[in-house]
Amino acid sequence: MNTTQVGKEFENRVFKLFSSLLKDDELPFAPQKYSKIFKHKKYPCVGTEREIDFDITIETYNPNFGQEVWSSLVVIECKCYSQTVDIADLDEFETKMRKVSDSGIKGIMVTTKGFSSTGIEQARTSHIALMVVSEQQYEWLVSRDITRSEQLMQVLLGRSHVGLTPIVYTNSQFVSLYDYLNQIGVVATDHSVVSIPWLSRDDIQKQANELYQECRVCSDDIAGMILAQKYPDYRITFADFSTGILGSLSFASKIITLSNEIINDIHRRNFTLAHELGHICLHQKNLEGINNTFLDYEEEIAVNLPDKIISRMESQANQFASYLLMPQIPFKNEVFQQFKKHSITKGYLYLDHQSCNKHDVFMILSYLSDRFNVSKEAVKIRLINEKLLFVENKGLRRIDQILR
Repeated sequence: MNTTQVGKEFENRVFKLFSSLLKDDELPFAPQKYSKIFKHKKYPCVGTEREIDFDITIETYNPNFGQEVWSSLVVIECKCYSQTVDIADLDEFETKMRKVSDSGIKGIMVTTKGFSSTGIEQARTSHIALMVVSEQQYEWLVSRDITRSEQLMQVLLGRSHVGLTPIVYTNSQFVSLYDYLNQIGVVATDHSVVSIPWLSRDDIQKQANELYQECRVCSDDIAGMILAQKYPDYRITFADFSTGILGSLSFASKIITLSNEIINDIHRRNFTLAHELGHICLHQKNLEGINNTFLDYEEEIAVNLPDKIISRMESQANQFASYLLMPQIPFKNEVFQQFKKHSITKGYLYLDHQSCNKHDVFMILSYLSDRFNVSKEAVKIRLINEKLLFVENKGLRRIDQILR
């Protein structure tokens, strides 16, 4: 797909998102006001015969004057770039708007990669709202729960991933798209359609164990066997992904795609496949009717995603994979046998700067990694969650960094 096609596809997806938030009937609290959305409608420049074509516009009318004249106009500019949007794009966008009208017009610039710091400052000065959405083929969700401004600023600057929920930055603060549209007089509908319920570790462990027992797994390829038995319509493929993304899952197409980065790493491959199976078992019913493809990130990225829906889904899928591949009773039996073998009498491991403790942790992680066919990192997280491993806190580090 060339850049022109990519740009058109992105415009179509943004148009679909905004269209889903608009409604044709009148607001019950403002019966004199309603809105319509257009794609590539042309508007005359002030004082000339020239017309400007905008990507997307939303016109709000006052029926007293008919639908020939808009009372306010929202102009949406779509930028599907491979890098952050810079100040030059903001300057050009502002100039185009001002040629149409000096008042009653609001601008929103939408991108997938974020904005430069100078671009953000220019938008703040020009009162242009900035919006970051995922570059993946999501049916975006609009949430009204906007928190963690510092974290969202990293997304706005293009330094962090954006989740299912688009983020909007205007007047030096983050707001939901729903609230922003209503603030500027556009008829919008609350579209928070997905809810992922909280599940305890015991709940997730029970579901993983029941699935394991039901399928009578007799192979090291636990997730693969279960998928073949319980979900034969799903197929597995491999593809290149951005750094930190290990796989994706499409409920609509019933395709699990794993990163080529882990194709030869059986431990990470097994866990990622079990993670995707976790999404199917735990989340498919909640997401019926939504044509989404969900990306799955490495653990340290997933826990910092700004979208609470994705963060919860990722955490639950990770726990599910852990309990499925390392069933509780066999896992603890192996752990305590290793404790006995290495003369660990406290009932838990402690990892600090001491070489003897490092040695014990490394030996046991290596054994359990091979025994359950998962990575040392997955074993470490499980041991910590079971309070069988305590790590000296000197900043967050990966286990391979600690054990160097």
